[in-house]
Amino acid sequence: MSLDQRVPPDSFVYGEVVRLYRIAQSLRPTAIDRWTGELYATRADTWGGLHPKTGVFKLSADRVLPYLTGAVSPTERRRQAQALATVLHEATHGAMLLDAPTEPNAVRTMHSYGLTEGFAEVRAFADFELFVRRAGYGGLTLGDPQYPGAYAAARDLMAHITGPSCPQNTLIDKVCQGPGVMHFDQFAHAVVANQLNELTHRDRPTQQAVRAQLIEPMLHNYWPTLPGASAATGQMVAREIRSDLDAKVDELRRHYRLTVPRQVGGPSPASERRPASSAARQDTLDGLRFLASQPSPTGAITHRPQLGQGTRHATPTVNPHTRPSHTPLRD
Repeated sequence: MSLDQRVPPDSFVYGEVVRLYRIAQSLRPTAIDRWTGELYATRADTWGGLHPKTGVFKLSADRVLPYLTGAVSPTERRRQAQALATVLHEATHGAMLLDAPTEPNAVRTMHSYGLTEGFAEVRAFADFELFVRRAGYGGLTLGDPQYPGAYAAARDLMAHITGPSCPQNTLIDKVCQGPGVMHFDQFAHAVVANQLNELTHRDRPTQQAVRAQLIEPMLHNYWPTLPGASAATGQMVAREIRSDLDAKVDELRRHYRLTVPRQVGGPSPASERRPASSAARQDTLDGLRFLASQPSPTGAITHRPQLGQGTRHATPTVNPHTRPSHTPLRD
């Protein structure tokens, strides 16, 4: 028996999903919409997802669709907030392409999967209040993220790399444009703008090469499984990335003889970065479809991730030392 049932386009809930999805996309407009208009209610163990190839949208028949009523529920405010956040999270994924075939700095490994989910959750928290107010659900408050590890890592890293020349809201706007495989490059652009500003006047190939060097310290081994990890793990990953990234910024300052050197701590030893277990990685892979790996035209990035749609699982894959939590993987 199929776990999915098509939602009739003439039904109230279909119209409400369309309305909410459009409001979510209007908050940070892009030129892309990958949703075809097909909507399914699913009883699978997931909050929702947008298929990367077909553009079919699925939302949980138990956890999401019953709470999209058009008005604030007097008794189910927490569940209703999570349901609305799921639509906002999925709209983030739906409004961007996944791949960028000609970009040498694209990261097509599972690292990008972790970052896309973490970023989509950061965006959901940043825009939730405005979103629910415009949608007629004002007063709801979003609780804990569904993907605490990915959310914490993306949030803390974004706080570290943003500043006057590229503030956080500007970075969110930029990353919402996608493509998904370019999120690390977009983060690297923020680092250049805020910490290596003198390089923004260099030629395009130089800037691209600088960003490639900044991407490397951001490719932490835990990114692929962070959507199923704890907030503490995500915070640890962000700390290690910040240390390595600061060291790379200082190295680039010395190489290009830039002014105002920064004082930072030493990088974390590579030996302290344990890759995720094969079982956890396989569980994550089994739940997703990914783009085919493509080599870099210039060799600027050596770690090549594959990226697919994010699927917001009610019980995400977790590290054995973390407990499951209910929230951000909203795609």
